[in-house]
Amino acid sequence: MRQRHATLVTLLAAALLAGCATPYGRARTALAEERYEEAASGFEEILTRHPDRLDALIGLGKARYKLGAFDDAITALTRAAARAPKSETAHLYLGLSHLRKGEDGPAEEHLKTLLALGPHRRLAAQTSRALELVRSDHLSKEMRAFIAASLEDETEWAREVRRAAEYAYPPPPFYWYRPFGPCFTTRSGHLVCY
Repeated sequence: MRQRHATLVTLLAAALLAGCATPYGRARTALAEERYEEAASGFEEILTRHPDRLDALIGLGKARYKLGAFDDAITALTRAAARAPKSETAHLYLGLSHLRKGEDGPAEEHLKTLLALGPHRRLAAQTSRALELVRSDHLSKEMRAFIAASLEDETEWAREVRRAAEYAYPPPPFYWYRPFGPCFTTRSGHLVCY
């Protein structure tokens, strides 16, 4: 009897944990695992319920860009950039979508906006070099793809550096959270407020 009860509790806990995965989490995972069709449909599902959700708009734009549906990517990312004009990701992928379509004017505009937002210095340098190429003579389709891939790679590198810095330089051990008052983190990483 006790064995059956433990098995039932384990199965119930597993079912509850499996149900905890949100549609947004599944879509983000699909995007990270390069399952772009699944990611796009997941973000679209979220946007049917929450049409102005910024992270879903950007995720949909990235997924559509990766699928080569540049017009759809531009539509989603334009909405995202209108809601969050300081979004580096929205302007980057808007610029790349226009670049891949052969629309140099809008591509240059969004890449300049990205530079004005102050991205990581290596990404800024790479974006400046890309802008010089865009301003030069006619670019082939392959050259456009190469420029876009190099900017994406540099963006991913900057994101990894930012994540590594968060682990290397954790927040101070004692700080103030408005709703809770003064707090500190324990050695095990738990937050204790009093």
